[in-house]
Amino acid sequence: MGKKELIEETADATSAKEVESDTFKCPGCGNFLKYDPDSCKLKCDYCGGERDVPPPRPPMELYYTALSEQGYSSWGEVKCIQCPVCGAKTMLEKYQTVTVCPFCGAPNLVESDELPGLKPNAVLPFLISEPKAHESLKKWMGKKFLAPSNLKKTAKTSKMRGVYVPSWTFDSNVFATYDARLGKTYTVTVGSGKNRRTETRVRWYNVSGSINSYFDDVLVNASSRLSQKDLNKIGGFDTKNSVQYEEEYLSGYSAERYAQGLDASWEVAKDLMINNVRSQIRNRYPDADRVDYINVRPVFNETKYKYVLGPVWTSAYRYKGKDYGFVVNGRNGKTVGKAPLSPIKTFFFVLFCAGAAALLIWLMYLLFFV
Repeated sequence: MGKKELIEETADATSAKEVESDTFKCPGCGNFLKYDPDSCKLKCDYCGGERDVPPPRPPMELYYTALSEQGYSSWGEVKCIQCPVCGAKTMLEKYQTVTVCPFCGAPNLVESDELPGLKPNAVLPFLISEPKAHESLKKWMGKKFLAPSNLKKTAKTSKMRGVYVPSWTFDSNVFATYDARLGKTYTVTVGSGKNRRTETRVRWYNVSGSINSYFDDVLVNASSRLSQKDLNKIGGFDTKNSVQYEEEYLSGYSAERYAQGLDASWEVAKDLMINNVRSQIRNRYPDADRVDYINVRPVFNETKYKYVLGPVWTSAYRYKGKDYGFVVNGRNGKTVGKAPLSPIKTFFFVLFCAGAAALLIWLMYLLFFV
């Protein structure tokens, strides 16, 4: 189906654009439709008109080979926008636009000529709406008792931006042979008289064998703006609940282009699988309490992958000349970010801790020396 763009420049510094699309058009007023997490439909913010999205289908996992990443497939009518400040690359449908970077809030985004790369074949649609994301953010800020008192006001007014971040998942049936040198500690008494003492020694022994393990949806983060550490803090993504990629889910949102490609991510996934296999081998010998080495020779069979887009709400703002950002998981509402510290609250907190420590020392002195 063809798409047309109607672009209207506004007077503000961010050059906001209003876009009309024949593809996602409100049946009532003709306004732009956006995917609504609460109703799981395309919804018009103006008149409330709705339109169904395609029925969710399980994503089709693709076989991974050495040539997989060379098989670039176009997303279709998409464009790549790059932030000149933080370098984030965001994919948009041709008829969509963003006025500021969804990660750092910088304006003046530029269109990149870089190839979009592989097309996602799976998506986790938003379950948390923007109002619910704001509530999660306020609750998170409420726990930051050293943050400035007016920070909650910032949470109420800060603009939340919905963006999909990229991940790869890998399935593989791993057959491995191994050999290892393990040890069991024991104690012996040596010497006599004043030289009598107990020594700890290790009885080493060699083992070998084979093991077969199936790995399902090993997740490798491919975002340049959301670290694996922060992704873990917000609970990761439930990729086993992903559905087949449909462009309707991205309507009204943007998607970050992957910063780590398929081949490099597969190397990360292999290391994760091999480490897991080593742990399984180690558990086969519960009596051993020392490990000299475990050599694993894996063969990866029937390896498949998915390129999954996971939803997050982002917010960025400046406070006294410094940049701060937050990320809310669009599936479970968990929040991660950095908050400024109030100098006054920090001073009194340090003073309180010092006083509590001094009081504890004084009580210990009275208890033991008086």
